[in-house]
Amino acid sequence: MQESASAGVAGSAASQPYPKPMVAWYATIAMAFLYWLSILDRFIISLLVEPIKRDMNITDFQFSLLHGMAFAITYSLFGLAAGALADRYSRRWIIFGSVAIWSAATAACGAAVHYWQLLFARVGVGAGEAGLNPSATSILTDLFPKDRLTTAMAVFTIGATIGSGTAYFFGGMIVDLVAQTPSYMLPIIGEIRSWQAVFFVIGIPGMLLAFIVFSFPEPVRRNVRDGLNTDSPWRGVLNSYRKLLAFIGTQKRFFAHHYVGFALGSMVMSGSAIWYPAHMARTFGWSPGEIGLWLGSVVVVSAISGKMLCGFMVDRMYRRGYRDGQFRWFAGCMVVATPVGIAAMMATSPWIFLGLLGIFLALMAALPACYSASLNLATPNELRGTGIAFFAGTAGLIGMGSGPLLIAAVSDLVFGEGSIGAGMATVIAACCPLGALVLATGCKAMSSAVRDLEAKTQ
Repeated sequence: MQESASAGVAGSAASQPYPKPMVAWYATIAMAFLYWLSILDRFIISLLVEPIKRDMNITDFQFSLLHGMAFAITYSLFGLAAGALADRYSRRWIIFGSVAIWSAATAACGAAVHYWQLLFARVGVGAGEAGLNPSATSILTDLFPKDRLTTAMAVFTIGATIGSGTAYFFGGMIVDLVAQTPSYMLPIIGEIRSWQAVFFVIGIPGMLLAFIVFSFPEPVRRNVRDGLNTDSPWRGVLNSYRKLLAFIGTQKRFFAHHYVGFALGSMVMSGSAIWYPAHMARTFGWSPGEIGLWLGSVVVVSAISGKMLCGFMVDRMYRRGYRDGQFRWFAGCMVVATPVGIAAMMATSPWIFLGLLGIFLALMAALPACYSASLNLATPNELRGTGIAFFAGTAGLIGMGSGPLLIAAVSDLVFGEGSIGAGMATVIAACCPLGALVLATGCKAMSSAVRDLEAKTQ
């Protein structure tokens, strides 16, 4: 695995041509497909709230631990190691291992018969998915010139959008289909409930699809300041974080605004995503199939539109000399998204809810591309995987971990159990304006950080 990294260093000169567009875009689409698979495995559980609560006799708060904190803690911790390893070893092998692990863990969710077993299986899903983003975004940065990077990141993160949309769309159909038979008999495992069968259907194919990552070559590494470290793996991980913390110390204002601003956006996006199906079922009385059809369609169309517009506009800003376009764009998106999101969550008509939600998601869909591109533009190559993992750790705990818990707590303690819409509206009202302010006041710091790195790596 290390020879790929070493070869990358040898060819990391700025004069090296970028891969042919066909190769670069194929690799992007292949990794976007794996991102789609990860989000599908991550979010399918949100369509199974009611049957899991019924069979395991748990509350909304306990369910939010399954979807949020159990996943987020291991996603954050394992991501820290995976990011550092991505800065020195073959990124394709790391992605392969990640896909295989989260797919096996998703299937294991189907074998769980007790709450603690399902909790541990979700821990495995988080551990596996932690390795994809640092390696994939590091590869993308070596595939595309800087004035096309945000568009490439947007295309890559479309995999997440399609994943969440199809988790609702196909997941709803699968849930309705398997629910026609209350239980199934499997060899060795024995009898399982219909919701457990969903996890097997989703998880098992992923273990074979992991091989897709070997269908494109590993690109050479670019903008490496000091060369890759060849320490032993764990010493290398610690050394990477020592270097990252030292680098953060040279750009404190940029990293502070980046981490806090985008983490607040992540709290809104990740915290709300789990509760959309439950909110629609409780407020409008829709079945999983109806929710999947309409919610999935809205998520895919609106979020893809938002991501592509973001990529086009921010890359255009870069070509015109702006080095803070990601901060500017997403700050504006959060300002506009605040009233739209609040109105959506308080709507009493399902069609008004879906219409406003589509606008809200189109605005907030810029989050992954903006945080990834801005971080990679300001961070040297040998620290990019570590930097993305470090952000995923902080944002993961705040967004995926705390977001669902906070919404459930506000709903249960302030508005009464089951008031998920009011809980989501409250979190949007608190987090979006604050996140916009943090990013807007950090534009100068981002521009300075990007220009400093450009000057040192030319």
